[in-house]
Amino acid sequence: MTDMAATGPTEWRGRKDTARWCLTGEFIDSCLQGAGGSFQEGELAYLAMTSQIENPVRDRVAYEMHRLLRGTRTLLDVGREWTGLSTEGKDGRPVRRQVDLAVVEKPARRTSVVPYPRGVVEFKAFYAHRARSVGQLNHIYREVYRDVEKCRTSSGAVMGEVFSVVLLSTLRVVGSRIPHQVMRKIEGKVAVDDFMRETGRFSDEGTVLAVSERLSRLGPVRNGLIDAGTDSGIQVTVPYVILGPVPVETYENLPSL
Repeated sequence: MTDMAATGPTEWRGRKDTARWCLTGEFIDSCLQGAGGSFQEGELAYLAMTSQIENPVRDRVAYEMHRLLRGTRTLLDVGREWTGLSTEGKDGRPVRRQVDLAVVEKPARRTSVVPYPRGVVEFKAFYAHRARSVGQLNHIYREVYRDVEKCRTSSGAVMGEVFSVVLLSTLRVVGSRIPHQVMRKIEGKVAVDDFMRETGRFSDEGTVLAVSERLSRLGPVRNGLIDAGTDSGIQVTVPYVILGPVPVETYENLPSL
């Protein structure tokens, strides 16, 4: 298994190394850290305060992957909202499947043939205050499960190495007042959750562990953290859980919801 973060560009030799390359959780983790550091001071905090951050983080991760792959001799690139393959629809007919991010091989010549993905990554974002109860944790599991399930094509093949990234935005009130004008009606829940953490009802570490435990039914997991900074008196961190690669054995016997 080749680790892009630990291997210099001069060690790659075109299609031979393209064939050996494998998408890994470590590479995704490195790209998440690079993506987190690419935001301006307080930018990601502002985005988390005003909306879910699934798309902004996904887009930065995609570009970070594109940048790193471009710096090597592998003939690989990254597609966002990639729609190259079909999966089985509810009526049993093939339907176009869109994935958040796909690593695909560059064609050797001009062709209309869609390259098969070497790996795919789906992103989900949830506020940490909506990941505390058993019901909320089960909801996160179901959302990720459906993404994993849909990474099996209509012919029964799996779309390369399958990963899922779950972002858990955590907001803390550190200013003298809550910026009600931009927080989209979550300010009350943020304040209550802040109080619950301070009184020991919940912990961010415990929440990440609980999400990881749920997702581990589908494959190996690893955790990380992005410091999103502070804006308008709200301090934001983004713990995340990376699931994958999802083993073939999981697809052979997907656990029931």
